[in-house]
Amino acid sequence: MENIEVAKIFNEIADILQLKEDNPFRIRSYRRVAQIISGLSENLKSIIKEKNLENIPGIGKNTAEKIKEIIETGDCQYHKELLETPEANLIEMMKIPGLGPKLVQQVYKKLNITNMDKLEKAAKNGKLREMERMGEKSEEKVLKGIQYFKQSKGRFKLSEALPYAETIIDKLKKHKEIKNIQYAGSLRRMKETVGDLDILVTAENNTNIINKFTSLSEVKDIIAKGTTKSTVILNNGLQVDLRLIKPSSFGAALVYFTGSKQHNIAIREISKKKNLKINEYGVFSIKNSKEKKVAGKTEKEVYKSIDLPFIPPELRENNGEIEAARINKLPKLINFHDYKGDLHMHTKYSDGSNTIEEMVESCKDRGYKYIAITDHSQAVKIAGGLKPKELIKEIDKIKEVNNKMENITVFSGVEVDILNDGKLDFPDDILKQCDIVIAAIHSKFGMEENEMTQRIVTAFKNKNVNIFAHPTGRILKKREPYKVNMDELIKAAKKYKIALELNAYPDRLDISSKYCKACKENKVKIAINTDSHSILQLNNIKYGIYTARRGWLESEDVINTYPLSKLKKFFNKE
Repeated sequence: MENIEVAKIFNEIADILQLKEDNPFRIRSYRRVAQIISGLSENLKSIIKEKNLENIPGIGKNTAEKIKEIIETGDCQYHKELLETPEANLIEMMKIPGLGPKLVQQVYKKLNITNMDKLEKAAKNGKLREMERMGEKSEEKVLKGIQYFKQSKGRFKLSEALPYAETIIDKLKKHKEIKNIQYAGSLRRMKETVGDLDILVTAENNTNIINKFTSLSEVKDIIAKGTTKSTVILNNGLQVDLRLIKPSSFGAALVYFTGSKQHNIAIREISKKKNLKINEYGVFSIKNSKEKKVAGKTEKEVYKSIDLPFIPPELRENNGEIEAARINKLPKLINFHDYKGDLHMHTKYSDGSNTIEEMVESCKDRGYKYIAITDHSQAVKIAGGLKPKELIKEIDKIKEVNNKMENITVFSGVEVDILNDGKLDFPDDILKQCDIVIAAIHSKFGMEENEMTQRIVTAFKNKNVNIFAHPTGRILKKREPYKVNMDELIKAAKKYKIALELNAYPDRLDISSKYCKACKENKVKIAINTDSHSILQLNNIKYGIYTARRGWLESEDVINTYPLSKLKKFFNKE
């Protein structure tokens, strides 16, 4: 949790420096530290305690001191000073998708616009199109970005909400009075963003647990404090409801508060036909206008009462799961032990923080059977993309590392850019020297749907391509997906034997669970990868697995579960 808060401060420092047109290298440094911190799987307090902070690649003495200051005091002096500058008032506008620092500065200097409301009003009144390098389309883009920002405001990414929920539960679990505790709601269904948290508890003494909960260090404000329910606002603005439940109703409450609303409506309709009533207190039989409780202690009991097997929380969206449960056709969802290796990661050869050897060793420690090193191609200059000679040099290095390693296979690869016309950033004679080629879009996101779709399908026709990375280009809460016909992409992926990636990086989770299910139905394979730029980000694979489960994926649908021989055949398109 502290990691998220520290990363937020570093990002704000970078935003203000960018608006002040400060040194680009300094801005990039703060942005990079924010990225590193947000990807850490270990708590910053523990790292500082072990005096290992400066051992993290990308964190120097100066930034390490600021991190320690934030952990100790809640902020750092440098950030406070920047917040006093005029540019700090413009930060909110920087959060609008498609609105860069240059445009923010322009509307501030030309139109004295300092906040989103003023910007929206100016755009609606046609004031933006009158400025240099702006037009009607640019104005429409700004309005669309504002609308997208407003829709996502108050939503928290899965990677932001889950650590808070887990930490709160771990702290409360230390009290022996608690018998059962579980988070519910959209978080338990592992949605990519959540609005608030629900935590359900059964305990011997409700008052004691309520007092413990409301006095947690993560709590900023107490909204309500009752005997069976309390509501607080956490330091990051997330609302948490703690509900005290009777043991005999815990399963029913868990079903009810996990949702989704549509799923709950569906199972209530089934119960009515069986003269039953399902609510958060239990399952009740109805006879002669009298109710008798028949189930509710466990979720399994609740589903059994309406002749259904237990339905995994990730599937509870009324999207076919009840029909599948009725005929015993629920998928055997992919799990962590099915996963054999990460096929998309970056090293110091491009914009990663670790060496090839360090990435391999870390993956080996995780029990992976294989991995792929896939640094950027030359078109992505900001990420230190490789030129052909540099890629060949890296391929040779990977072969050298592979020969030294036991019990893990290292594939040489590249994340090659798809250019505007669909051609790839490297010629075929270079690409064919790689074991794996991941194609990706990193530019010209504003293409029309037909043009973007054709661009990608053209790339799929290249026989060297194995995986299409982060297929819709979205960044959660920051950038909408580019316009593309996913039905056509799925058809093309099947035709040319290409796996679509479920990118587990917390800001992406791209493709979504919706398209995972569509791929499964069309027999198109998925690759779940972390896109790690550091060994500290490899743990993000959990967000990919959670999303895959929401998308009904089984181990057979995911190439990262294949044994080595089968994976090689897939790469060879056999």
